Amino acid sequence: MELDKWKDLIKMSAKYQNQDFWGTFVSPENSSHNKKHSFSGLEQEKISRFLSNQDIYPRCDMYEYNGNIKIEAELPGVCKNDIKVSLLQNELIIKGKCSSFHQHLRYFLKERHSRSFEKVLTLPMPVDKYSIESSFENGILSISLPILFEEEEIIQIFVKSEEKL
Repeated sequence: MELDKWKDLIKMSAKYQNQDFWGTFVSPENSSHNKKHSFSGLEQEKISRFLSNQDIYPRCDMYEYNGNIKIEAELPGVCKNDIKVSLLQNELIIKGKCSSFHQHLRYFLKERHSRSFEKVLTLPMPVDKYSIESSFENGILSISLPILFEEEEIIQIFVKSEEKL
């Protein structure tokens, strides 16, 4: 009797492992699947980005240290000139390309592939965009973003009496 429960669970999990099933979530506009299972454009973009491995590379650490947000990204084998870092509102964007293919070589094993990458990191707090520093050494991109500590300004609001204008 216990074996029957396991068989049902295996059948159910096989259904969800089917590529066609997941395709209905990633591409709902091409699907005749029930619309209650479709996602909004933003959700679909996040799912597509997750499935494309773009969020995985480069691997990063983000932490606070001495009043700065520090970001360290692993970029082994990437040239400094192939890395572009930008800040757009509260998102830090790391773009670049890895090229490991050399035409003049005869490969017997080729596991590292050439690719472009883009990683978007949402910053947890405002930073001083004019004092950002970065360096690239031994395959590690280090970025230091000074945290912007703004004192809250108290704004006086005057209440008018009920007069006709």
